[in-house]
Amino acid sequence: MRTATFFALGLITVAASIAAQAPRPVPRWPDGRVRLGSPSGGSGYWASPGARTLTELNAKNEVAPFMPWSRAVFLYRQRTKFRDDPLNRCLPPGGPRQFQQPQGVQFVEQREVGRILVLLGGGNRNWRVINTDGRPIGASAEAVPSYYGSSVGRWEGDTLVVDSVGYNERFWMGSNGVPHTEALHLTERFRRPDFDTLSYQVTIDDPRSYTRPWTAGWTLRWVEGDVPEYFCEGDKP
Repeated sequence: MRTATFFALGLITVAASIAAQAPRPVPRWPDGRVRLGSPSGGSGYWASPGARTLTELNAKNEVAPFMPWSRAVFLYRQRTKFRDDPLNRCLPPGGPRQFQQPQGVQFVEQREVGRILVLLGGGNRNWRVINTDGRPIGASAEAVPSYYGSSVGRWEGDTLVVDSVGYNERFWMGSNGVPHTEALHLTERFRRPDFDTLSYQVTIDDPRSYTRPWTAGWTLRWVEGDVPEYFCEGDKP
């Protein structure tokens, strides 16, 4: 009898352990669409990026398919230990770098007006707009190129695909100093395979900087609560 009791308790313990390790289901809207942000009544944001530098996936010989000038700029920034990094002067982290900041990002889906806001915990609490109302890429591009460009998104199954153009050249796409020009076109793919994981993949197409398009990617983890308050103070004397 005692053996049977211990066996039953063991099964309960194993079952509880498996349940604790099982990924939580993806939150969805009433129509079944994946939610990139919090469930109704909840709060949270994405942080802890799986990669801190911007490097081509499966790269063998170098970080990215540089042109001679862009390779020279990249190596210069390495040699000077990133002293010219615009982020040190509190300029916004445009492009993929916005998803590598330690303070994280928060998605606010405004479905009634056809847009998604990406709120940055770092970068002086900047935000980015992704239009999801069906407009073509470039239709809402600003006359003056910006740090976050002009973005349009569409859903392909459970993946949000975002095309962005209209970038300026005043930011670094990654902390390792990979350069770009105003010809930059980003195609980002956001996928939430479970409640606590966000898969981010970006294809970088800048024919003035690179010999071909290239792709980078990493994951972020869900953090319960509000985005931490952070304001950049810049370089100190």
